Amino acid sequence: MKRRTIGVAMVLWVMGGPAMAQPSGVRAAYTTAGVPLQPDDPAWSRAPEATLALFPQLIAVPNGGGSVTAVSVRALHDGAWLAIRLEWADETADRSVGVDSFRDAVAVGFPAREMVGLPVPFMGDAQHPVNIWQWSADLEADAAGRGSFAERYPHTEGVWYFPQDADVSREVQHWRGMDPVVEFIAVGWGTLERRPVRNVFGAGVHAKGRWRVVLRRRLATGDPNDAPFRPGDATHLIVAVWEGAHGDVNGRKSVTMSWTPLALDATVQADVRH
Repeated sequence: MKRRTIGVAMVLWVMGGPAMAQPSGVRAAYTTAGVPLQPDDPAWSRAPEATLALFPQLIAVPNGGGSVTAVSVRALHDGAWLAIRLEWADETADRSVGVDSFRDAVAVGFPAREMVGLPVPFMGDAQHPVNIWQWSADLEADAAGRGSFAERYPHTEGVWYFPQDADVSREVQHWRGMDPVVEFIAVGWGTLERRPVRNVFGAGVHAKGRWRVVLRRRLATGDPNDAPFRPGDATHLIVAVWEGAHGDVNGRKSVTMSWTPLALDATVQADVRH
């Protein structure tokens, strides 16, 4: 009964309690130099920074998290591509998944369609789907040939391994692709569905106790389940961070508790009035 009471109180708090101040928002600055994919590109210094508070996920089981308390967000667009950089403190880079080990990851969610009102900021609902981009450190390591299998069983000259190991590796690469980002659509708790597309690209760097991750996608993809972005318009985003060293997995994560406005600068052409 106590657990249920806490859960109900948390839902009421999230759904508009006075303690939840609306974040001021993220601005995607317009650039004519193209948007970077690398997290340490000097171009990011031209993008304004917004710091978003993160909280433990306490709405659904498995709940918990909260070890990451803030994430900084920068965004750039060039009229064709949108790139978002997320940065947070994490002393360890967790790139492997095992029985008792978990990987670091970050996800950004957007309203999947233009709609009146916003989805619930926790996976949406049937009428208000949420488009999610998730980067994970294990996929980044796999794509670079530095995954957990390679670390635990490095190639040694003269040592033979089962042919099916190579077959499995090729099958996984075919299923996952060679990019560390997976796209999802959700229409409520427990409805997360992987999308069979690769419209979002990503890259992550860990240095000096911090992760920096970039997610990049074309503004227009022609896909009705992709979040719409247009220069001069605004939408919203949510963020989740998993810290593997603290046992974060699935619903155990650090999350923003409300939608954060995301505004895209108008391009020079869009500013012209005829």
